[in-house]
Amino acid sequence: MAIAASLLSLAGTAWSAGLGRLTVQSALGQPLAAEVEITALSREESATLNARLASPEAFKLAGLEYNPALASLRFAIDRRPDGRAVIRVSSTQPVNEPFIDMLVELTWASGRFVREYTFLLDPPELRANRQTVEGGAVQVNVGVAGAAPAPAAASSPAA
Repeated sequence: MAIAASLLSLAGTAWSAGLGRLTVQSALGQPLAAEVEITALSREESATLNARLASPEAFKLAGLEYNPALASLRFAIDRRPDGRAVIRVSSTQPVNEPFIDMLVELTWASGRFVREYTFLLDPPELRANRQTVEGGAVQVNVGVAGAAPAPAAASSPAA
């Protein structure tokens, strides 16, 4: 019952920073190279921003299977030449799973945001251009230690 009450309280939780589109730049059998747009980022949030793969527990709570191969992914916050903030997601090892479910966790001094991304890696010979996918948002209670992510309506990425 306490969990249900906690999840209901998330509906009014607001956040500033968010995650937008995922652009996959690699193919099946290659090391992963992808970018996730960071939206609505304030200067204050930028100073303490961190991105990582969500915990196996977060995957379970979101109803997703945690693929241990995801543990080797690296997340780095960067800026494009136009000044927009992005998360560069990469791996040193080739990714041989064609279908990937990934939860990205974005944290900053006053908040946390988790978003689900599901994407398909095409074989190199079938890949003509970059693949861009929308993610589904998952809110996380910021004020409670060890809070579980709860499904929320998908947000619209900022342009």
